Amino acid sequence: MMPLHKGKKGGPTGWSPWLLVGSVAGAIVIAAPARAATDVRAVYELLNDWQLEDALAEAQALFAQAPDDPEVWIMAAHVQHQRGEHLSALSLLDAAARAGETINAGYRSLVETSARLQANAQSVMTPHFEIRYLNKDEIVAYYAGPILEAAYSNIGGDLDLLAAERGERILVEIYPDARGLAGATGLTVKEIETSGTIAVCKFHRLMITSPLATLNGYDWGDTLAHEFVHLLISKKSHDTIPIWLHEGIAKFYESRWKGKAGEALNPYSEKLLADAVRKNDFITYQQMHPSMALLPSQEAAALAFAEVFTTIEYLRKQFGNETIPELLVKSAERVPLEQALHDVFGMGLGKIETSWKRYLKKRPFREIAGAAPRKIRLIGNEDEAIKENPLETIDDPAVHKFARLGELLQLRGKHRAAVVEYEKAYARAGAAHATLLNRLARAFIETDRLDDAVRLVDKALAAHPNDGDAHLLAGRIRLAQNQPAKARAHFEAVRRQNPFNPEVHAALAKLYEQAGDKEAAAKATHFLELARKPRPSKDYELPSPPAGNAFVSLLSPNWGQVRINGATPIATPAWRVPVEAGELAVEILSGPSSGTLQTVMVKPGESTTMVLH
Repeated sequence: MMPLHKGKKGGPTGWSPWLLVGSVAGAIVIAAPARAATDVRAVYELLNDWQLEDALAEAQALFAQAPDDPEVWIMAAHVQHQRGEHLSALSLLDAAARAGETINAGYRSLVETSARLQANAQSVMTPHFEIRYLNKDEIVAYYAGPILEAAYSNIGGDLDLLAAERGERILVEIYPDARGLAGATGLTVKEIETSGTIAVCKFHRLMITSPLATLNGYDWGDTLAHEFVHLLISKKSHDTIPIWLHEGIAKFYESRWKGKAGEALNPYSEKLLADAVRKNDFITYQQMHPSMALLPSQEAAALAFAEVFTTIEYLRKQFGNETIPELLVKSAERVPLEQALHDVFGMGLGKIETSWKRYLKKRPFREIAGAAPRKIRLIGNEDEAIKENPLETIDDPAVHKFARLGELLQLRGKHRAAVVEYEKAYARAGAAHATLLNRLARAFIETDRLDDAVRLVDKALAAHPNDGDAHLLAGRIRLAQNQPAKARAHFEAVRRQNPFNPEVHAALAKLYEQAGDKEAAAKATHFLELARKPRPSKDYELPSPPAGNAFVSLLSPNWGQVRINGATPIATPAWRVPVEAGELAVEILSGPSSGTLQTVMVKPGESTTMVLH
């Protein structure tokens, strides 16, 4: 394929426009250049390499050369899908199917799931991201913006990738449930439940499950940063590195959005890794292939992440921070991994693994008593929000008996008696169970034992630093102690776990108001009302086709948004959009021709193709 000449933004320049040569049965006939560019493999290769901007430029040129070729329509659908223009992609796939092309049913299903979201979603726009959401996830989308922009600046700067983005906003999609995430990614709901996979970076975009679909939320802010690192790695390396290295870099850098890299290893993961070192029983890099989501349990996934995290930690400490970006550059140049490792670190994978294990034997580990996994638990009954976390599974029968009795007493308002039973459970189990600690701390508060509650919450956060309930109790305590700055930090930590708790927004609205931040206080008040609304329906459907007695297809060398007769914007290229016959006014909403208005006459029962310039 002949290379395209590109302008400063990576778009093709100097193309010849389509040649209009006449009309048959109301349709504009398009004469393509003599060289019909039906070989679309170069575009697919660019998409596989995560070079979306270059793929878009090539696809636009191919469409200009062969706009009536169904193979080109399918290629364009893949580009539109990765750009987040799923409705456009779906219409292109279906047009190709009607023309006799075989469409992969699995891929079409992926596109349709994402199209359902796009059709019903709203968006929060930031300089570098578009965040799509439904209903109550406006809260997540709004607060995700600053997190993602910080990740873009800090992580993108560290990995030297900022110059690679050339105008296409990075798409973030918040799916309302695990079923939606599964449908958009190709995973199964069972795989999601087993591994705890709650987010995926695929098809050049970030996709996460709403915290509203989980029992007690999850650390969605760090999760978004983690998936963003995956996107950076894929773009920088042209997606040529193995999954263990991918996950190690992503896990190591995910904390960089809010502080230093290398701070994402939680106490439970350190405990798992310390045990693995003592037993010399590791999950191998090969077992991590092709995805962490396919590991047999959340515990196995946690150990694997700890292993690859410390691999990157070791390599950076031993060979310097700049070696990780250098390795990604080597990979992008198609240097084989073993050779790239030798070039950057002076040794191959086998020796790196041996040296890393030797490093682990000397590495100190935080072994905090009671450190335990915080499993992501999907809500089974999505008709009602869970108001309070139940006690987690407790294997020790005696601990379970004492804790359950304390729970029943607490529910009946008998807080002093509940303290007695909870303390028996705590004496036996220590800090292993987060909900037990939180319930005991709450009982301490109810019985005016605030100092005991403070000490217990501190122990809970040491063992379970991301536990939203512990942060919630800590926020209440700091408010009672008139420590607004510390209270605000705890409530904001809860918001990054479970942003649908009305108490959090009520507290933050008051704290922001006291601090003189009226804009933040107003937002918190708005989100308080949103958090109080009932859980929305889990269904999100494709829109019904608009009524019309004619059809129009829209072609444009600059794929973007257009509006027909002032109706809802649609993406081009678009195929057989139903319209009312008559004069159509098509307004171009994006691209170099933004603001241009073109018209065409459409007769009843006819299909017209309109070429936009």
